[in-house]
Amino acid sequence: MKHLLVIVILFSLSACSIWEKNEKQAQNAESTASVKEMSDIEKIPVKIDQKVISHINWEVSPVFQSGNYKMRGVPNKVGFIDAPFIANKDSKYMWHFWGDSIPEGELTIVAVKKGSNDIAPALTLDGKTVWTTGVPGGSNNGADAHIPSNIRLGESGKWALLVYLGKTYWDYVVIDVN
Repeated sequence: MKHLLVIVILFSLSACSIWEKNEKQAQNAESTASVKEMSDIEKIPVKIDQKVISHINWEVSPVFQSGNYKMRGVPNKVGFIDAPFIANKDSKYMWHFWGDSIPEGELTIVAVKKGSNDIAPALTLDGKTVWTTGVPGGSNNGADAHIPSNIRLGESGKWALLVYLGKTYWDYVVIDVN
């Protein structure tokens, strides 16, 4: 009987050890998966100059007329058809660009929240946050180039949207998110 008791105790200890090992492996797999997702987000396709962030004028960018639309942004450079921004809600915005030498390449929007030097992707594609979307097309609404996009920002407050075309920093637009 004593041997049977020792065997049962050893079996129980082995089972607990195996269970703990499996639990740790599962936790490590979850941790690795979330690190991988974060590292994908951290792969910013453009070089961010901290001087740009430190020199942001946090006044909300002006509204101006172009074609039949009111745009928010930098007149004769960059803007989008003005519409309210609501935190955690995907909304469509049509970006417009003016100039004789608009850089070629995909549109990248880097969001910076006032009071923070943290950066975040602002664009969404199929409900997922992304850094970059397509390449602007031809003229529209009085602008030399345009591209539609979906944008979502995670919280209310003032945000600067740093605009890049290809690898070239173009300008920024400051918005209020409700």
